[in-house]
Amino acid sequence: MRRMTFLLTLLIPALLSAAGGFDPVKDVPITVTAGVLSMAIPKGVHLKARLFRVILVSAGTLQQGALPVSTEQDEAGDPIWRGRVQVSLSCRDLADPTRLQVTYQPCTEGRDGVCYLPVKRVLVIEAKELPTPRP
Repeated sequence: MRRMTFLLTLLIPALLSAAGGFDPVKDVPITVTAGVLSMAIPKGVHLKARLFRVILVSAGTLQQGALPVSTEQDEAGDPIWRGRVQVSLSCRDLADPTRLQVTYQPCTEGRDGVCYLPVKRVLVIEAKELPTPRP
């Protein structure tokens, strides 16, 4: 186990270096404002559309709008997103603070491109940022 940890400590900086210093958490900002989850995907990076998920970690019921249509595919044939991804969200019976878990898989592009393991981020937001769904 120690050897595996040591190898990973050597491998991760090498991957970051090969990917131009891309950090899959810091370099993909996620915001939730007025019921819209927005992700800004940096230039030279794409997200695999089929691995994107938003789940409510807190109590309540989450409703998610349609995901953006993917018009491109990567080398593996997976649908991808570039630029900005926006998804409408609404919830019932929320309490503060509200926690959302966003899962996504970023890939850097180019000759030395790297696909990272799926990233799971928990966002803590105020309940007022997620409107109640219309009947």
